[in-house]
Amino acid sequence: MKTGTSEYNEKKSRFLGYVYDVDSPDAAAEKIAALRKEHYNARHVCFAWQIDGLLRSSDDGEPQGTAGHPIADVLTHRELEHCLIAVVRYYGGIKLGTGGLTHAYSNTASAAADAALLMEILNGFPLTVTLDYNDYGKAGYFFNENQIPQTGIDYGADVTVHLMVPSALKEMTDRQLAGITAGKASPEWGNETSYGLSDGQVILLS
Repeated sequence: MKTGTSEYNEKKSRFLGYVYDVDSPDAAAEKIAALRKEHYNARHVCFAWQIDGLLRSSDDGEPQGTAGHPIADVLTHRELEHCLIAVVRYYGGIKLGTGGLTHAYSNTASAAADAALLMEILNGFPLTVTLDYNDYGKAGYFFNENQIPQTGIDYGADVTVHLMVPSALKEMTDRQLAGITAGKASPEWGNETSYGLSDGQVILLS
């Protein structure tokens, strides 16, 4: 997932939403601290994060249940893991009431999540293999059937295809390529890595 932001205004109060990918509670705390420093004039920095099934939220001085809980609802309803959503509020001098606050924090968090690039995080092995055109046709069917995404392809006398193979499919892919090419294929495997998958597109994680 990549960062998303949003802004919502209600009765002169300004709400700024932020979505971050975080891998630990400490990482979430660092992001929240950075937001507090950046928005030192803001009245509230409310948040919720979900990491490995652990969910935490904070109203940061707002009436109980009006900020952290609606933000957390966005996380749970969208099944977002390793994710922090924070909403910064600049108070405009007019009270919104509990219903107005809940609506504002929920809308801001949802809009920030909409703006973020949401990805399924997987483990896999980069694969490069050169095939003749006939074998590539057969191999391509296997790749498509098993939802193994191609990350690049080079056409020449033969076809060199680059893929990201989910870890659970590595051994099966080796066997299938050996069978399809009668042992001629020489797959070049990279090291196992984590990657994002969004709309079928592989996104390498730094």
